[in-house]
Amino acid sequence: AIGLPAGFEFAITAVYLVLVYSITKPFGAAAQAGFGIGMRVVQAGFMPVVALGFSVAPVAGQNFGARLAQRVKDTFKDAALMAVGLMVMFGIACHFAPAALVSVFSKDPAVIAVGSEYLRIISWNFVASGLIFVASSMFQAMGNTIPSLITSAARIVLVAIPAVILSRLPGFQLRWIWYLSMGAVLVQLALSMGLLRREFARRLRFDAAAAA
Repeated sequence: AIGLPAGFEFAITAVYLVLVYSITKPFGAAAQAGFGIGMRVVQAGFMPVVALGFSVAPVAGQNFGARLAQRVKDTFKDAALMAVGLMVMFGIACHFAPAALVSVFSKDPAVIAVGSEYLRIISWNFVASGLIFVASSMFQAMGNTIPSLITSAARIVLVAIPAVILSRLPGFQLRWIWYLSMGAVLVQLALSMGLLRREFARRLRFDAAAAA
C-alpha cells in the first residue's frame, strides 16, 4: 500500500524521460546529448535534497507513530526550509553558469547550447521540486503515498500530451518542452501542498488523546 505507489511514481518519471528523448531525436545527437547532460547535472545537484528526503520520512514517521502532531509539522517545516536553501543555491549556479556545468562533460558547442538552455529554464523549478520531494517524504511518513502518485501523474500528463501535440507543429523548439515542464511542476507543487494540508488535517488529530 505504501511501496507500490512510490515505485510507480519513479516509473512515471522514466516514462517522462523516454518521451522527451523521443521528441528530441529529430533534433540530432547534440540535442539528445545536451538534454542528457543537463539531466545528469540536475540529478547530481538534487542529491542533497534526496538525502534530506530519506531522512524526513523516518523522522516524521517516528513522530507520527508517537502521535506527536506538532513534531510532524515541524519536521516538514524544517526540511522545507533546508530544501529551499539548497535549491536556491543550486538554481543560481544553473541559471547563471549553465555552460560551465555542461562543458565539464562535453566541449561540443551544440551540446553546450542545448544543455545550457535546458538548465537555465529548468532552474526556475528547483525550489518547487525540492518542496515536492519533501512533501512526498511526508506522505510516506504518514503511510499514504497515493497523493504523491497523483501529483506526479498529473505533472506527466500536463507535459506529455501538450508536448506530443506541439512537437508536430512547424517551428517547434525544444525550449517549449522545458517551459511546459516548468509550468507542470508549479501545478504539481500546488497539488502537493494542498493534499499535504489535507493529510495533516485528517491524520494529525491526536494531540488531545496524546495529552490525556
